[in-house]
This record gives sequence, structure tokens and C-alpha cells, in this order.
Amino acid sequence: MTNQSSTPPRTVLWKQAVCGAAAGLLGGLVMLAFMAFLRLFFFVATPTEMIFDRVFPFLTVKFFIGALVKSGSYSALKLNGVYGALAGQLAAGGAGGIVYALFLAWRAKPADRDQSRSLLDPRGWWLIVPGVLGVWGLFACLLYPQLLTNYHGRPPAQAEVITSLGMLASFGTCGVMIMFFYGLLTTPLRPVEEAKDGQPSAGLTRRRFLAGGLGALVSAALAGLLHRLFKVGTFGYDGTQYGGPEVQKITPNDKFYQVTKNLVDPAAARDLWRFDIVGNVESPRTWTFHELTAMNAVEQETTMQCISYGVGSGLISNAVWKGVPLPTLLAVVKPKADTGAVLFHAADGFFETFPLSKANEMTTLVAWEMNGEPLPPRHGFPMRMIVPGIYGERSPKWITRLEFLSKDDPRLKINRHGIEGVGFYTEQGWGPNIFVPTTSRIDAPAHSGDFDQPFKAGQKVEFRGMAYGGDKGISQVEVSTDGGQTYHAAEIHEPGTLISWSLWRYEWTPTAPANEVRVFVRAVNSKGERQIEQFRDQVPHGALGLHWVRGRVEAEDAAPKVAAVGAT
Repeated sequence: MTNQSSTPPRTVLWKQAVCGAAAGLLGGLVMLAFMAFLRLFFFVATPTEMIFDRVFPFLTVKFFIGALVKSGSYSALKLNGVYGALAGQLAAGGAGGIVYALFLAWRAKPADRDQSRSLLDPRGWWLIVPGVLGVWGLFACLLYPQLLTNYHGRPPAQAEVITSLGMLASFGTCGVMIMFFYGLLTTPLRPVEEAKDGQPSAGLTRRRFLAGGLGALVSAALAGLLHRLFKVGTFGYDGTQYGGPEVQKITPNDKFYQVTKNLVDPAAARDLWRFDIVGNVESPRTWTFHELTAMNAVEQETTMQCISYGVGSGLISNAVWKGVPLPTLLAVVKPKADTGAVLFHAADGFFETFPLSKANEMTTLVAWEMNGEPLPPRHGFPMRMIVPGIYGERSPKWITRLEFLSKDDPRLKINRHGIEGVGFYTEQGWGPNIFVPTTSRIDAPAHSGDFDQPFKAGQKVEFRGMAYGGDKGISQVEVSTDGGQTYHAAEIHEPGTLISWSLWRYEWTPTAPANEVRVFVRAVNSKGERQIEQFRDQVPHGALGLHWVRGRVEAEDAAPKVAAVGAT
């Protein structure tokens, strides 16, 4: 009788590990396709998106801007992050498959010969079940702040359950598929099909061919799902700016500036959506869309500006919003006296804090209309916050929850950047000044660094632009055509409110040719505070400085000569 060792030879272990890696990669592909299916048709947040949202706040501003510059655009940076996350998940699947193969080798016994021929080896459940539960528990802990993400706009409590179950189902799918593909790659159909002379049996070869074919089908399905997600994604409009000679007092909805962290923005369902106010309040309350819109609403013109707005750029727009003032809702929930700040949560997992003083202002709205129409999906349908005078990321789209924080809440402590409070961008180091400073811009004549067309000596030129004072309004705009040495008052032909921009114009007639002229603009707010002239980049505290455009003046064209009638 010959003794057979229960430990396979190294060459066999190596082959099993390779088969396990292949099974893991195939299982990972099925998992990603399943995740994409849930995201596209059921709006369930994927681990890929939540990992991005979880990691993003921990990047420093310097690293983020460096990566942004290297990628070429925010959309390209987000795509690179997606590619990395997808590759990482496939690699994790491959590693899981190797562990599964080695586990079966370790558990192998001669008595298990028959049951090991099953595609789903019963011994594998002893690893797959606790492994899936363990990975799910780890991800649930690491991604906990993002679990309330739901791109269909479900309330946070429901979103946490749905997101958690979606992750569990995805990881479970990966585990079962590792078992299935490993069985397909390694298990002959019948005992007579055992390998002979070290060569795979015909049945085993057919199964490996089948595994490859299934892998190709899954890859094609995944590619199709990702393509559909890309088509409905934000890449076509993220980074939209509004500026130039066509600027109007009220920005059309489709021209309004756009910045989003998302690959695919939420498609919230109005009837599923809920808005609640919780935390340090006496009477927490939840509202439906219909309950909010039945309240006494107001309409107000309000300008919004992104913290990424550079001097003279287009990340600023103005609209008429309709909604219910936040203090109306606060009268119902009654914030406690020791409240320190307000933390908001949105359907896409975005979060930031803003001062309690802004929450108590009647101009802070929970809004559902934009320029007389329901909010467009990309601008926050069905509800968003409008918080005038502070940068746009504190006016969240797809708002689902306001959480009032007490003054001793640890989330209001000084973070690693020396900035108080928590937030998606705050954690990176943006701020601490969240209030928009007075700014102004030249929009016309058309320019891109320099004016597109030269001026003509003796011919009148009309300069036009906007000026914005945050929540302090605009009282005066001044223009200089001599490089900032002297300024002259411009006409504010379309004045704004305290919380919206004003449009100005100024006529100038150059008297002589010049190789270079520099046209500057500056504004004064309603409190008499002149715009800060010293330049500061927008990173990380918001831009400061005067906008100016360079041009040149050519000699006036000579009058054309006209031949006398009858001349020969």
C-alpha cells in the first residue's frame, strides 16, 4: 500500500493558484457588472463611488490640485480614479481567488474526491461565507459616512440599509462566482475524464473554454453598462462656465455654471425623496416634497459662486430661486441654544457645514424652482439649499438632511488644517473663509486673455461686465483704461440686490494708437468697502484681485476714396 500525502506537490499548488487567480478575476468582473447594473437601474451607490468620496476629503489641497493639473481636467481626474478603483477591485478579486484555491488545497482529503467534483465545492462555503461577511463588515465601517448615499434620493435611513445590502449582494456575488469559475476551471465532468499523462482531459478543456467564453460575455456586459453610465454621466457638462458678451442678468438654466464631484449625478425621485432636520433640535421633523411646497414660498434673485472661481473666470451665475425660508422650518424643529453650526447631507454623499447665523437668515432657502421651472436634475432636483453670500459648495444640491451640531460636537473641532468644522472640501483644507469677497469682471468686448479685436482710435468702445458683493450688494463700479492709474465710474445699468450681481457698462473712446492698453475693473460693495486689489489664487481660500484685459489701439481707418462721377 502506498501512502498518499494530503499536501499537493508545489507544481499542483502553483497551478491551483493560477486557476484561483483566474477565477477571482472572472468573479470580480461579474461583481463589477452587478454593481454597474444596480447603479444604472436602481441608483444604488457603488463601492467605487463611495471609496472615491471617502478618500477625497483626506487628500490635501496641494495634492489634489497637482493631480488635477497632471490629469488635465477634473473629469479626467475622476476617470483616472475610476480606472484605479476598478483595477483595484479586480486585483482584490484575483487575490481572493488565490486564497480560495489554497484553502481548498489545504482542506483537501482523499475522502473528499467525489464532492470536489461539484462546481460549487461544499468545502468552499467555509471560506466564502465568513470571508464575504468580513469584507462587507470592513467596508461598511470604512465607508460608513457614505452609506447614506442614494442616487434615487431616498431618505438617509433607507439609503444606509439599501447601500449596505447592495454592497453585501455585490461581494456575495463575487464570492459565489469565484467558487463557480474555480470549479469550472479545475473540475472534470466525470471520473473517466481524469487527466492522462499530465494532459488535461477533454472535459476539463471544454470547461476552461466555457469559462473563457463566459468571461468574455461578462466583460462585454460590463463594458456596455459602463458605456451607458458614461453617456448619462457628468462629463458633458461638469465645469460649465458662464461669461462673455452674452451674459444676461438672469442666467439661463442650461448655461448656469456647473461643478460636481460625481461621475453620474443623482436622478432623485420626487415621491421617494424626504427632507429631515435632526441633531441638536427639540423636535426633529421630516417633510415630503408636497409638504414643503405647500408652505408659503418666496422668490429671490441670488448669485452663486464656486470657491474655484478664478479672477475673471466663469464659475459664477445668477438665477431666481423659489423655496421656503429655512427659518420657517427652524421654527418647527426649534434648534437648541447651544447649537454651534449646521451640517448638511445630500443624496450623493456630499456634506459640508455652514454657520448657524446663515441658517437663521430669511434669504437662506430650501428651494425647488429655478427661473420659474422645477430644478433641473443637474442643479439639485427635487430640492437644494440656497445659502447666499458664501461659496457654492455650501448650497448643496439634492439635499436630504440638515443636522444641527452642538458647540461641543467633535465634528466642530479644529481639523488637521487648522480649520473648524467638517466637510467634503473643508477636510482637504479649503477655507476657512467661506464668505464670498467683492469681485468684478469684464465680459465684453470678447476676450480670451487679450481682447479678440483691436480698438480703433477715435471710435467708441463699450465695456460691459458684472460685479458681485457676496451678501453686501454693489454700490459702485469703476473702470481704468490706463493700467489702473486712474479710474472712472461705470454705469450700473442692471442693479442687483444685496445677494445678487449687478451688470455694468462703460464707454471709452481711445484718442491715439497704442501697442498696449490694459483695462481694469473694480467694485465697491454697499458698505463702502472697495474690492481687494492684491492678487490671490483661488487655492485654497478663494480668489482675490482685479480683473484686467489687455488690448491695443490701431489708427482710425482712412475714409475710402470715391471716384468722381463721369471721371475717366
